[in-house]
Amino acid sequence: METRANYLLIGAFTLAGFLGMLGFFLWFARVELDRQFDYYDVLFTSVSGLSNASEVRFAGLPVGQVVEVALDEEQTGLVRVRIEIQAGTPVRTSSVATVESLGVTGVSHVAISAGNPRDPLLAEVSEDPIPDIPSSRSPLQTLTEDAPLIFEEVLDITRSISDLLGPETQDQVSAILENVASSSANFDRALEDFSSVTQTVAEATDDIARFTEGLDALSARTTATLESADATMAQVRELAARTEQTLAAGESALASAEATFDAAEGFVTQDLPRLSTSAEETMAALRAEAEAVAAEARTALDEVRSAGTLASERLREAEATIAAADDALAASTEAAASVEAAAVSVETLVSGAGTEAVAEARDLIADADAVAEAALAVAETELPAILDDVRQATATAAEAVESVSADLSSAASRAEAISSDVSETLATVADTFERANGTLARLDSALETGEAALTTAEGAFASADRVLNEEVGALAGDLRATLASLDDAIASVTEDAPVIAEELRAAAESASSAFGRLERAAGEVAPPLGAFASEGLPQYTRLAREARELVDRLDDLVRQIERDPARFLGRGEPAFRR
Repeated sequence: METRANYLLIGAFTLAGFLGMLGFFLWFARVELDRQFDYYDVLFTSVSGLSNASEVRFAGLPVGQVVEVALDEEQTGLVRVRIEIQAGTPVRTSSVATVESLGVTGVSHVAISAGNPRDPLLAEVSEDPIPDIPSSRSPLQTLTEDAPLIFEEVLDITRSISDLLGPETQDQVSAILENVASSSANFDRALEDFSSVTQTVAEATDDIARFTEGLDALSARTTATLESADATMAQVRELAARTEQTLAAGESALASAEATFDAAEGFVTQDLPRLSTSAEETMAALRAEAEAVAAEARTALDEVRSAGTLASERLREAEATIAAADDALAASTEAAASVEAAAVSVETLVSGAGTEAVAEARDLIADADAVAEAALAVAETELPAILDDVRQATATAAEAVESVSADLSSAASRAEAISSDVSETLATVADTFERANGTLARLDSALETGEAALTTAEGAFASADRVLNEEVGALAGDLRATLASLDDAIASVTEDAPVIAEELRAAAESASSAFGRLERAAGEVAPPLGAFASEGLPQYTRLAREARELVDRLDDLVRQIERDPARFLGRGEPAFRR
């Protein structure tokens, strides 16, 4: 053992190690000898889990610890907690202290809120040396303290639900679910019906548009038909005027015929002895000419009949064309029938009375044969002049017959040409009457020449006079009656045609306006229907699907309640009471 140790050096090292260890411990414990603290008291109703050295946090930051936990000295039943926090911590009058749990471990600590920055500091306004911070319950404390009341209320609610979900309620819910299911099915059918209605309206809109177009075309055709009827009426009026002129000309022709008959009578009494000698040859020539004229007349009459038949066929074909104006032209059709009857009467006159006149002429020729023998001497002296006159009369008669045939042929051809339209037919009929007037005038001249040649045909003239006086008068009366009825029909048609046209125009305008309104209504309804079909129908479908899902969930809930009612009623005693 060494006896000469350096105690001073050993002591210095010992003191230095002790001070180093003390400094290390101070550093490790983070001891701050120059720190300053503020102290506050807080009164809590419960400090479960809080003890000395528990942490104090200000706005979530650790600023100190709990230094004392004790009952209030004033015997209020509250717990006084004294806390120590860093000096300068801005605890204001609006700051509130609560007992909070920290983390998963549930360690309690004191939490102080920052308060309103505009409020003053609590240490500055408090007169106590250790100010009191107001306290409140934390959410966990509130839940813990109010849990019994909450559970009681939950039990009451559960009992109410149990009473509510009784058998009667279940029956009502079942009925409601059945009604919802049936309503869903009905709603699906209604949606399908509405879709079909929408499609029908769209198709009807196209049909209405096509019908409107057809009605416009029909109105145009009706207007054209009415205009054609107006023109036809004007032509019928002109025809009536011309017919009156023709009747006047016929009357003048009858007057001239009477004068001619008077002259012929004087001629018979004066020149008969001179002309009787040449009667045989003249009668033979006239017989041949008469037979030729009769044949041509028959041909002409056949052509007239065929022309009338063809005109009737064309008129019947025209009736189909003017079907829309049948009612208005009924009177005109009757007038045309009257005209046709008059034509038949004329034809009957020619075929009946003319044949009779020819027969009487033949008898007269037979009687004149005897006279011819006695007049042979006279014929030798005056025959050349008489033959010249006869030749001229024959030429004139041939020209008249040819003119009549040409006129009848032209009339037949024109009757075929004008059958396409009623107005043209009436115009052609008027022209035919005019030409017939000319033909009658030429026939009058031919008859005058024949009368000069046939001075001995007194009986034939008397018969012709009787025919003219009786038949022509009746024919003129028939023609006047026909023209009067035609005038009446034309007047009635003329009066009714504007009214009918106005009614048709008004009906067309009313139909056009009605279809226009319907088209506009369809155009206005189409966008909402389209929007409903594109937006509303999917939403209603989704609503129906969600309603079915809700019904299924309610069925599941009812089945669960029926299987385990205690699970939902909560009849057992709560665990905290046990």
